[in-house]
Amino acid sequence: MLTSTRIDEQGNIRFRITIVFILVLVLCAIIVGRLFQKQIVQHDHYETLAYNQRYKEEKIPSARGEIFVNDIYSDNLYPLVTNKTFWAVLVVPNQVTDPDKLATGLGPIIGVEPVKILQLLSENKLYIPPLKHKLDDNQRKAIEALDLNGVMLLPEAYRDYPEGNMGAKFLGFVDNNGDGKYGIEGYLNDTLKGKYGESIGEKDIFGRQITAVDSKVTLPKNGKDVILTVDRVIQFMAEKAIKTAVEKHQADSGSVVIMDPRTGGVLALAEYPTFDPANYTEVKQEDYGVFKCLAASDDYESGSVFKAVAMAAGIDAGAVTPDTGETFDANVKVDDYVIWNSERKPYGYETMTQVMENSDNVGMVWMMDKLGEENFYKYLEKFKFGELTGIEIDGESPGIVKDREYLPHVDLSTMSFGQGINVTEMQLLQAMGAIANGGLLVRPTLVKGYIDKDGKEEKVQPKILGRVLSESSAADIGGMLVSVIERGHGKQAQVKGYRIGGKTGTAQIPLKDRRGYEADKFTGSFYGFGPVDNPSFTMIVRINVPKDVIWAESTAAPVFGELAKGILNYYQIAPDQEWAQEQDRIKRELQLKK
Repeated sequence: MLTSTRIDEQGNIRFRITIVFILVLVLCAIIVGRLFQKQIVQHDHYETLAYNQRYKEEKIPSARGEIFVNDIYSDNLYPLVTNKTFWAVLVVPNQVTDPDKLATGLGPIIGVEPVKILQLLSENKLYIPPLKHKLDDNQRKAIEALDLNGVMLLPEAYRDYPEGNMGAKFLGFVDNNGDGKYGIEGYLNDTLKGKYGESIGEKDIFGRQITAVDSKVTLPKNGKDVILTVDRVIQFMAEKAIKTAVEKHQADSGSVVIMDPRTGGVLALAEYPTFDPANYTEVKQEDYGVFKCLAASDDYESGSVFKAVAMAAGIDAGAVTPDTGETFDANVKVDDYVIWNSERKPYGYETMTQVMENSDNVGMVWMMDKLGEENFYKYLEKFKFGELTGIEIDGESPGIVKDREYLPHVDLSTMSFGQGINVTEMQLLQAMGAIANGGLLVRPTLVKGYIDKDGKEEKVQPKILGRVLSESSAADIGGMLVSVIERGHGKQAQVKGYRIGGKTGTAQIPLKDRRGYEADKFTGSFYGFGPVDNPSFTMIVRINVPKDVIWAESTAAPVFGELAKGILNYYQIAPDQEWAQEQDRIKRELQLKK
């Protein structure tokens, strides 16, 4: 018979066994749970850790596409933007054996004071950022000749500009990350950049790749080269002309765009001031606006140059003809506002052609009343105002067209002479290019074609957006614009012996709150094309805030005339002798009237 003591001992043993069993179960559950967590729940995480311990992934850079222009007299391609290898110099402090020799030898070559190099070396850092970037081959060879311990040269790919800053405002630049900013570089970044390749290989304990896994090597896809519509000779002429005009008139800025009206190809786009895309980092932050292409990105109230669009709409809609006439006072009241002509004197009886010659705001208000709001907005839509043109320039503006539903009558009146509607030069060139192109609207483009790295060329076809004017309407307004140059405010845009059409525009600049206009700041524009019978170019010139003169006929029109003459000579287009005689007769007639 068991004693009570014996029974108690057996109970304690069973209790202990139970506790141990429970502890073992709990421990097993914890182990199983942790195994489940590590092998199932966190499987991807630990697989990645193991992969990263064994393998190293390296990007293989692609070659960025280059940008070319040409001219009409050869098939040669001239590079505006290429790729060039430069060098960065790096110093590894723990490998330097003679700091003084390194500093005195290296400093003069890279333009860094030896004292600064010695100071960096004395800080006992494991890593010093590159002392200098963009070293050329001559500097590289000079550094290699020194045979200095602890000095490394690293190759770096940069954009190079054989023609300097030519075309900078439509080209843009490439930043330190290899991404295009502004201009074509920004707009066509994916096309130019291509795609990185990738190499995966095993690495040693120091992280250095020691083998490559053939099945895990993805070759880079190089970017395409771009051939522009820009003519190298015309671009050179345009840049020289606009720089001279801005400096002469002490203007804030200026721009000129020249286009082939038949194809929409931009032959030149020049602006001043400009910048050096090879050294864009030297531009101060407060001056970053210089990176923008004014012709595409800066919408403005163009003033009387817009009268050509409004009058074209009136003629095509049948509201008026070039010979439609009326007697006009010096001003007209619309709603509670009084609108004056620029001379502030009555012109009396004028035909619509004379309204254009005199750039008469009062006559344009009368014409707009004949045309009507509904018709006018229909033509704004047909001409694509308020929409992007699609020009290959990053940051294009669609302009501002006021909502018709909330449009006061006075705003409709002022829009007839280019106030109260914001447009870009590119939009104006596209719209008024239809006048030169027999009524067909053609999309402006900077790109003629692409070339891949295998040499295969892909041409870009002109894009006709539709007919916006009848051929007869386009011819009528074209004839009126010829009369503006011969008898009106565009005389300084004349080219002797050629029928050139055009229109001046001197616009007030709105205040920032758009509740009125600056008292002493103006923008001068001039649009024109020629020869009128078979146009080879259409052009818009803009001079912003000239300090010496106000009127566009003295700022923008002479630039147009100079460039028009240069282009006609360059194209070797013979003058019309009969027209030259007619011009002489008109000049004598005007002199007699004086």
